Amino acid sequence: MQDEFYPKINPDATIASPDGSTQGEVLDRQRFRDLYELSEAQGLPYFARMDAEGHVELFLVFESVDAFSEQTKDAVSLEYKTYQQKLLAVIWTLSDPMQPLGFPLSFDIQKAEDRYMALQMLEQPHTSLHYLAYEEGALTHIYTEEIYLSAAEVTRVQQMIRALYEGKADSLPDDAVVEEEESKTIPAICLPDSVLQETGIAYVIDHHQLGVERGEEAAHHLLMSTVQQAVWVIRRHSRSEVREAAFTVWAAERMDMIYLVVTPTLDDLFEVVHQSDEELNPFARFMMMLPEFAQSEEVHPLQLGAFPILRYESGRLYHLEIDAHTQEHLARLFEKSARAGQNPYFLDDE
Repeated sequence: MQDEFYPKINPDATIASPDGSTQGEVLDRQRFRDLYELSEAQGLPYFARMDAEGHVELFLVFESVDAFSEQTKDAVSLEYKTYQQKLLAVIWTLSDPMQPLGFPLSFDIQKAEDRYMALQMLEQPHTSLHYLAYEEGALTHIYTEEIYLSAAEVTRVQQMIRALYEGKADSLPDDAVVEEEESKTIPAICLPDSVLQETGIAYVIDHHQLGVERGEEAAHHLLMSTVQQAVWVIRRHSRSEVREAAFTVWAAERMDMIYLVVTPTLDDLFEVVHQSDEELNPFARFMMMLPEFAQSEEVHPLQLGAFPILRYESGRLYHLEIDAHTQEHLARLFEKSARAGQNPYFLDDE
Protein backbone atom coordinates (compact mmCIF):
# COMPACT_ATOMS: atom_id res chain seq x y z
CA MET A 1 0.00 0.00 0.00
CA GLN A 2 2.83 2.39 0.83
CA ASP A 3 4.45 1.81 -2.56
CA GLU A 4 1.10 2.31 -4.27
CA PHE A 5 0.47 5.54 -2.41
CA TYR A 6 3.88 6.92 -3.45
CA PRO A 7 3.97 6.03 -7.16
CA LYS A 8 7.21 5.84 -9.11
CA ILE A 9 7.12 8.07 -12.17
CA ASN A 10 9.95 8.27 -14.69
CA PRO A 11 10.40 11.91 -15.75
CA ASP A 12 11.19 12.91 -19.33
CA ALA A 13 14.90 13.74 -19.35
CA THR A 14 14.50 15.83 -22.51
CA ILE A 15 12.23 18.38 -20.81
CA ALA A 16 13.73 21.88 -20.66
CA SER A 17 12.75 24.40 -17.98
CA PRO A 18 13.02 28.20 -18.01
CA ASP A 19 15.84 29.51 -15.83
CA GLY A 20 17.88 32.64 -15.20
CA SER A 21 19.37 32.53 -18.69
CA THR A 22 15.93 32.68 -20.37
CA GLN A 23 14.41 35.43 -18.21
CA GLY A 24 13.16 38.24 -20.44
CA GLU A 25 13.83 36.14 -23.54
CA VAL A 26 11.64 34.44 -26.13
CA LEU A 27 11.65 30.68 -25.51
CA ASP A 28 12.97 28.59 -28.38
CA ARG A 29 10.09 26.64 -29.93
CA GLN A 30 12.10 23.47 -30.42
CA ARG A 31 13.79 23.39 -27.02
CA PHE A 32 10.57 24.20 -25.15
CA ARG A 33 8.23 22.34 -27.48
CA ASP A 34 6.18 20.87 -24.60
CA LEU A 35 5.41 24.36 -23.24
CA TYR A 36 4.25 25.45 -26.68
CA GLU A 37 2.12 22.31 -26.92
CA LEU A 38 0.43 22.97 -23.58
CA SER A 39 -0.08 26.71 -23.99
CA GLU A 40 -0.67 26.91 -27.75
CA ALA A 41 -2.12 23.65 -29.04
CA GLN A 42 -4.03 22.81 -25.85
CA GLY A 43 -4.66 26.44 -24.94
CA LEU A 44 -3.95 26.06 -21.23
CA PRO A 45 -3.39 29.40 -19.45
CA TYR A 46 -2.01 27.66 -16.36
CA PHE A 47 -0.73 24.17 -15.64
CA ALA A 48 1.60 21.99 -13.58
CA ARG A 49 4.17 19.61 -15.04
CA MET A 50 7.25 17.59 -14.10
CA ASP A 51 10.70 18.80 -15.08
CA ALA A 52 13.56 16.59 -16.28
CA GLU A 53 14.44 15.60 -12.70
CA GLY A 54 10.90 14.81 -11.58
CA HIS A 55 10.34 18.07 -9.70
CA VAL A 56 6.96 19.74 -10.16
CA GLU A 57 6.85 23.27 -11.54
CA LEU A 58 3.92 25.60 -12.18
CA PHE A 59 3.24 27.87 -15.15
CA LEU A 60 0.98 30.88 -15.69
CA VAL A 61 0.64 32.01 -19.31
CA PHE A 62 -0.62 35.56 -19.89
CA GLU A 63 -1.89 37.08 -23.13
CA SER A 64 0.65 39.89 -22.86
CA VAL A 65 3.25 41.40 -20.55
CA ASP A 66 0.72 44.14 -19.72
CA ALA A 67 -1.83 41.51 -18.68
CA PHE A 68 0.81 39.94 -16.44
CA SER A 69 1.47 43.31 -14.78
CA GLU A 70 -2.24 43.88 -14.14
CA GLN A 71 -2.97 40.40 -12.79
CA THR A 72 0.04 39.83 -10.52
CA LYS A 73 0.22 42.92 -8.34
CA ASP A 74 0.27 41.08 -4.99
CA ALA A 75 2.49 38.46 -3.37
CA VAL A 76 1.65 35.06 -4.80
CA SER A 77 0.20 32.39 -2.52
CA LEU A 78 -0.90 28.78 -2.86
CA GLU A 79 -4.08 27.54 -1.18
CA TYR A 80 -5.04 23.86 -0.91
CA LYS A 81 -8.60 22.56 -0.64
CA THR A 82 -10.50 19.44 -1.61
CA TYR A 83 -13.27 19.72 -4.16
CA GLN A 84 -15.41 16.93 -5.66
CA GLN A 85 -13.03 14.18 -4.48
CA LYS A 86 -10.01 15.98 -5.93
CA LEU A 87 -7.20 18.09 -4.51
CA LEU A 88 -7.43 21.71 -5.57
CA ALA A 89 -4.36 23.96 -5.49
CA VAL A 90 -5.27 27.60 -6.16
CA ILE A 91 -2.50 29.99 -7.21
CA TRP A 92 -3.64 33.40 -5.93
CA THR A 93 -2.02 36.33 -7.75
CA LEU A 94 -4.44 39.08 -6.66
CA SER A 95 -5.49 39.18 -3.03
CA ASP A 96 -7.55 42.37 -3.29
CA PRO A 97 -10.86 41.40 -1.65
CA MET A 98 -12.73 43.42 -4.27
CA GLN A 99 -11.10 41.68 -7.25
CA PRO A 100 -9.32 38.49 -6.20
CA LEU A 101 -7.78 36.38 -8.94
CA GLY A 102 -6.85 32.74 -8.54
CA PHE A 103 -5.89 29.94 -10.92
CA PRO A 104 -7.16 26.54 -9.70
CA LEU A 105 -5.12 23.41 -10.46
CA SER A 106 -6.96 20.13 -9.99
CA PHE A 107 -5.26 16.84 -9.03
CA ASP A 108 -7.13 13.54 -9.25
CA ILE A 109 -5.45 11.65 -6.40
CA GLN A 110 -6.68 8.31 -7.71
CA LYS A 111 -4.44 8.78 -10.75
CA ALA A 112 -0.79 7.87 -10.13
CA GLU A 113 0.74 10.81 -12.01
CA ASP A 114 -1.53 13.38 -10.36
CA ARG A 115 -0.85 11.84 -6.94
CA TYR A 116 2.90 11.91 -7.60
CA MET A 117 2.82 15.59 -8.53
CA ALA A 118 0.69 16.53 -5.52
CA LEU A 119 3.03 14.68 -3.14
CA GLN A 120 6.18 15.90 -4.86
CA MET A 121 5.12 19.53 -4.42
CA LEU A 122 5.12 18.87 -0.67
CA GLU A 123 8.42 17.01 -0.57
CA GLN A 124 10.55 19.34 -2.70
CA PRO A 125 12.09 22.35 -0.88
CA HIS A 126 10.08 24.81 -2.97
CA THR A 127 7.97 24.92 -6.11
CA SER A 128 8.96 27.11 -9.03
CA LEU A 129 6.26 29.29 -10.57
CA HIS A 130 7.17 30.45 -14.07
CA TYR A 131 5.40 33.48 -15.54
CA LEU A 132 5.15 33.41 -19.33
CA ALA A 133 3.53 35.72 -21.89
CA TYR A 134 2.27 34.46 -25.24
CA GLU A 135 2.50 37.19 -27.87
CA GLU A 136 2.75 37.08 -31.64
CA GLY A 137 3.10 33.31 -31.69
CA ALA A 138 5.97 33.12 -29.20
CA LEU A 139 6.36 32.52 -25.47
CA THR A 140 8.39 34.99 -23.44
CA HIS A 141 9.77 34.00 -20.03
CA ILE A 142 8.95 36.99 -17.83
CA TYR A 143 10.44 35.67 -14.61
CA THR A 144 10.28 32.86 -12.05
CA GLU A 145 9.60 32.90 -8.33
CA GLU A 146 9.61 30.20 -5.69
CA ILE A 147 6.66 29.18 -3.53
CA TYR A 148 7.39 27.81 -0.07
CA LEU A 149 5.05 25.88 2.23
CA SER A 150 5.30 25.76 6.01
CA ALA A 151 5.81 22.41 7.76
CA ALA A 152 2.30 22.68 9.18
CA GLU A 153 0.81 23.24 5.73
CA VAL A 154 2.75 20.29 4.30
CA THR A 155 1.37 18.02 7.03
CA ARG A 156 -2.14 19.34 6.48
CA VAL A 157 -2.07 18.73 2.72
CA GLN A 158 -0.51 15.27 3.15
CA GLN A 159 -3.50 14.36 5.30
CA MET A 160 -5.84 15.66 2.61
CA ILE A 161 -4.11 13.57 -0.08
CA ARG A 162 -4.18 10.45 2.10
CA ALA A 163 -7.89 10.91 2.87
CA LEU A 164 -8.73 11.38 -0.82
CA TYR A 165 -6.66 8.32 -1.77
CA GLU A 166 -8.39 6.13 0.81
CA GLY A 167 -11.85 7.43 -0.02
CA LYS A 168 -12.21 9.14 3.35
CA ALA A 169 -12.66 12.75 2.25
CA ASP A 170 -15.65 13.01 4.61
CA SER A 171 -13.25 12.72 7.56
CA LEU A 172 -11.41 15.94 6.65
CA PRO A 173 -12.01 19.08 8.74
CA ASP A 174 -14.38 21.68 7.34
CA ASP A 175 -11.60 24.15 6.54
CA ALA A 176 -10.03 21.61 4.13
CA VAL A 177 -13.14 21.32 1.98
CA VAL A 178 -14.69 23.74 -0.47
CA GLU A 179 -18.10 24.17 1.08
CA GLU A 180 -21.06 23.76 -1.19
CA GLU A 181 -24.70 23.74 -0.31
CA GLU A 182 -26.46 20.68 -1.60
CA SER A 183 -27.90 21.35 -5.02
CA LYS A 184 -31.56 20.62 -5.71
CA THR A 185 -33.33 19.58 -8.88
CA ILE A 186 -36.37 21.62 -9.84
CA PRO A 187 -38.51 21.74 -13.00
CA ALA A 188 -37.19 24.40 -15.37
CA ILE A 189 -40.76 25.49 -16.03
CA CYS A 190 -40.82 26.87 -12.45
CA LEU A 191 -38.57 29.74 -13.51
CA PRO A 192 -40.50 32.98 -14.07
CA ASP A 193 -40.94 34.19 -17.63
CA SER A 194 -38.89 37.29 -16.86
CA VAL A 195 -35.88 35.03 -16.18
CA LEU A 196 -36.48 32.88 -19.25
CA GLN A 197 -36.62 35.98 -21.46
CA GLU A 198 -33.28 37.48 -20.35
CA THR A 199 -30.46 38.20 -22.76
CA GLY A 200 -26.99 36.89 -21.97
CA ILE A 201 -23.53 35.98 -23.19
CA ALA A 202 -22.97 32.80 -25.21
CA TYR A 203 -19.64 31.00 -25.01
CA VAL A 204 -19.36 29.12 -28.29
CA ILE A 205 -17.42 25.84 -28.27
CA ASP A 206 -16.44 23.69 -31.26
CA HIS A 207 -18.33 20.58 -30.19
CA HIS A 208 -17.18 18.49 -33.14
CA GLN A 209 -13.50 19.15 -32.43
CA LEU A 210 -14.06 18.60 -28.72
CA GLY A 211 -15.62 15.20 -29.41
CA VAL A 212 -12.88 14.18 -31.83
CA GLU A 213 -10.11 15.13 -29.41
CA ARG A 214 -11.63 13.74 -26.19
CA GLY A 215 -14.63 11.53 -26.97
CA GLU A 216 -18.27 12.44 -26.35
CA GLU A 217 -18.44 11.42 -22.69
CA ALA A 218 -15.20 13.19 -21.75
CA ALA A 219 -16.26 16.26 -23.75
CA HIS A 220 -19.53 16.52 -21.84
CA HIS A 221 -17.72 16.07 -18.54
CA LEU A 222 -15.20 18.78 -19.44
CA LEU A 223 -17.89 21.32 -20.33
CA MET A 224 -19.88 20.68 -17.15
CA SER A 225 -16.72 20.76 -15.03
CA THR A 226 -15.82 24.11 -16.58
CA VAL A 227 -19.24 25.52 -15.70
CA GLN A 228 -18.98 24.14 -12.16
CA GLN A 229 -15.51 25.65 -11.79
CA ALA A 230 -16.90 29.10 -12.63
CA VAL A 231 -19.79 28.61 -10.20
CA TRP A 232 -17.31 27.55 -7.49
CA VAL A 233 -15.37 30.80 -7.88
CA ILE A 234 -18.58 32.85 -7.70
CA ARG A 235 -19.78 30.96 -4.61
CA ARG A 236 -16.63 31.72 -2.65
CA HIS A 237 -16.02 35.23 -3.99
CA SER A 238 -15.22 37.79 -1.31
CA ARG A 239 -17.64 40.37 -2.76
CA SER A 240 -21.09 39.72 -1.35
CA GLU A 241 -22.82 41.11 -4.43
CA VAL A 242 -21.10 38.42 -6.51
CA ARG A 243 -21.98 35.59 -4.10
CA GLU A 244 -25.58 36.81 -3.97
CA ALA A 245 -25.99 37.08 -7.73
CA ALA A 246 -28.68 35.25 -9.70
CA PHE A 247 -28.10 33.78 -13.14
CA THR A 248 -29.12 30.92 -15.41
CA VAL A 249 -26.92 28.66 -17.55
CA TRP A 250 -28.40 27.48 -20.85
CA ALA A 251 -27.20 25.00 -23.47
CA ALA A 252 -27.89 24.76 -27.18
CA GLU A 253 -26.34 22.87 -30.07
CA ARG A 254 -26.17 24.32 -33.57
CA MET A 255 -24.39 22.55 -36.38
CA ASP A 256 -21.06 21.50 -34.81
CA MET A 257 -21.07 24.19 -32.13
CA ILE A 258 -22.19 24.13 -28.49
CA TYR A 259 -23.55 27.39 -27.05
CA LEU A 260 -23.29 27.72 -23.28
CA VAL A 261 -25.23 30.86 -22.39
CA VAL A 262 -25.21 32.76 -19.11
CA THR A 263 -28.18 35.07 -18.50
CA PRO A 264 -28.13 37.89 -17.63
CA THR A 265 -24.75 39.11 -18.88
CA LEU A 266 -23.35 39.84 -15.36
CA ASP A 267 -21.69 42.96 -16.79
CA ASP A 268 -22.67 44.92 -13.69
CA LEU A 269 -20.64 42.51 -11.54
CA PHE A 270 -17.58 42.12 -13.76
CA GLU A 271 -17.13 45.41 -15.54
CA VAL A 272 -14.50 45.23 -18.29
CA VAL A 273 -12.11 48.11 -17.76
CA HIS A 274 -9.29 46.71 -19.88
CA GLN A 275 -9.58 43.86 -22.33
CA SER A 276 -7.42 41.58 -20.19
CA ASP A 277 -9.65 42.23 -17.19
CA GLU A 278 -12.39 40.19 -18.83
CA GLU A 279 -10.78 37.16 -17.20
CA LEU A 280 -12.13 38.43 -13.89
CA ASN A 281 -15.51 37.08 -15.03
CA PRO A 282 -15.14 33.41 -14.02
CA PHE A 283 -17.23 32.15 -16.95
CA ALA A 284 -15.13 34.09 -19.46
CA ARG A 285 -11.90 33.06 -17.76
CA PHE A 286 -12.60 29.32 -17.74
CA MET A 287 -14.50 29.01 -21.03
CA MET A 288 -11.89 30.90 -22.99
CA MET A 289 -9.12 28.60 -21.79
CA LEU A 290 -10.68 25.62 -23.60
CA PRO A 291 -8.71 24.92 -26.81
CA GLU A 292 -12.02 24.42 -28.62
CA PHE A 293 -13.39 27.83 -27.57
CA ALA A 294 -14.46 29.75 -30.68
CA GLN A 295 -16.00 33.07 -29.58
CA SER A 296 -18.37 34.81 -27.19
CA GLU A 297 -21.37 36.87 -28.28
CA GLU A 298 -24.44 38.52 -26.81
CA VAL A 299 -27.51 36.41 -27.58
CA HIS A 300 -31.06 35.67 -26.58
CA PRO A 301 -31.17 31.96 -25.65
CA LEU A 302 -34.71 31.58 -26.99
CA GLN A 303 -33.42 32.58 -30.42
CA LEU A 304 -30.98 29.65 -30.27
CA GLY A 305 -33.54 27.13 -29.09
CA ALA A 306 -31.48 26.74 -25.90
CA PHE A 307 -32.65 24.97 -22.75
CA PRO A 308 -31.92 26.19 -19.19
CA ILE A 309 -29.84 23.60 -17.32
CA LEU A 310 -28.68 25.37 -14.13
CA ARG A 311 -29.98 28.19 -11.95
CA TYR A 312 -27.86 29.97 -9.33
CA GLU A 313 -29.44 32.20 -6.68
CA SER A 314 -27.57 33.62 -3.67
CA GLY A 315 -25.23 30.66 -3.27
CA ARG A 316 -27.80 27.96 -4.05
CA LEU A 317 -27.40 25.89 -7.20
CA TYR A 318 -30.40 24.28 -8.84
CA HIS A 319 -30.27 21.64 -11.55
CA LEU A 320 -33.13 22.23 -13.96
CA GLU A 321 -35.31 19.40 -15.18
CA ILE A 322 -36.46 19.61 -18.79
CA ASP A 323 -39.59 17.91 -20.09
CA ALA A 324 -42.13 18.31 -22.90
CA HIS A 325 -44.03 20.98 -20.94
CA THR A 326 -40.82 23.02 -20.67
CA GLN A 327 -40.25 22.77 -24.41
CA GLU A 328 -43.82 23.84 -25.12
CA HIS A 329 -43.51 26.79 -22.76
CA LEU A 330 -40.24 27.96 -24.30
CA ALA A 331 -41.80 27.68 -27.75
CA ARG A 332 -44.70 29.89 -26.64
CA LEU A 333 -42.27 32.43 -25.16
CA PHE A 334 -40.42 32.51 -28.47
CA GLU A 335 -43.67 33.23 -30.33
CA LYS A 336 -44.74 35.80 -27.72
CA SER A 337 -41.49 37.69 -28.16
CA ALA A 338 -42.27 38.04 -31.89
CA ARG A 339 -38.77 36.93 -32.82
CA ALA A 340 -37.98 36.48 -36.47
CA GLY A 341 -37.41 33.11 -38.10
CA GLN A 342 -38.65 29.60 -37.51
CA ASN A 343 -39.40 28.62 -33.95
CA PRO A 344 -36.25 26.68 -32.94
CA TYR A 345 -38.21 24.50 -30.53
CA PHE A 346 -39.90 22.92 -33.57
CA LEU A 347 -43.41 23.06 -32.23
CA ASP A 348 -46.48 23.83 -34.28
CA ASP A 349 -48.90 26.49 -33.09
CA GLU A 350 -51.81 25.00 -31.26
